[in-house]
Amino acid sequence: MEETAFEAGVRVQIHSQAEPPFVHELGFGVAPGFQTFVATQEQRLTYLPPPWGECVSRALDSGLFQVYSVSACRIECETRYIVENCNCRMVYMPGDSPYCTPEQYKDCAEPALAALSAVEGTNCICRSPCNMTRYNKELSMVKIPSKTSARYLEKKFNRSEKYITDNILVLDVFFEALNYETIEQKKAYEVAGLLGDIGGQMGLFIGASILTILELFDYAYEVVKERLLDLLNREEEEESHGEDVARSFKNDTVCVFSQSTCDPVVNHSESISHTVSVPLQTTLGTLEEIAC
Repeated sequence: MEETAFEAGVRVQIHSQAEPPFVHELGFGVAPGFQTFVATQEQRLTYLPPPWGECVSRALDSGLFQVYSVSACRIECETRYIVENCNCRMVYMPGDSPYCTPEQYKDCAEPALAALSAVEGTNCICRSPCNMTRYNKELSMVKIPSKTSARYLEKKFNRSEKYITDNILVLDVFFEALNYETIEQKKAYEVAGLLGDIGGQMGLFIGASILTILELFDYAYEVVKERLLDLLNREEEEESHGEDVARSFKNDTVCVFSQSTCDPVVNHSESISHTVSVPLQTTLGTLEEIAC
């Protein structure tokens, strides 16, 4: 490949077993003629799903990888793009398509991959998984071989010291500590905290509590009930008053006619009595002819 034509050495990536390697972008280089020490420490990261975060926990639709990861998403996206445009796949890409020939690498696969990387933000959108394992690295190097080991290696491999210096490297990978670091994303504000803050503010500024709120509801209920009872009693009083008035008109004073006087017959009932005055009518005759 053109981007690695001037490099000498190997590229290495430390990753979990559930995550496929993505060496050409996530790997680190190890040069010949040096012994490289890599101290690593495991990190376990946990992110929140929507609506609090943007992590993804489901597997990819293509079925090429059983566990979702950013590397798996990017490799799946690149594989699909290369197969659609070149009808072949690169060596590190999964699938059933045939591998690209050197001519296809140079004429189609590499230019297509470069074009995809230029617009990767629109074609390949890979979000962080909800659970992932990452390994931090600290590198240190020393030059090899020493004078004594160079003579030994010359005799063992029957090669010159220059050849050994240009082609031999040593890589040591080890854990910095036998523990791991956990990084967990938490909700900034939960419902329980919101309710607690509201109750605290109400108790601080207006002295309110749940009992106070219940008492307010009880007071409103009593007021409404009293108003309704007053309205019903008023309607009953009006109905009873109308009945008494009608009964009093039936039991009014009855006049008994005589030739000289009109003796009233008084109703001795306990109801309220009403006296009805009838004006004199000249056309009806004398006073004795008028029924009071």
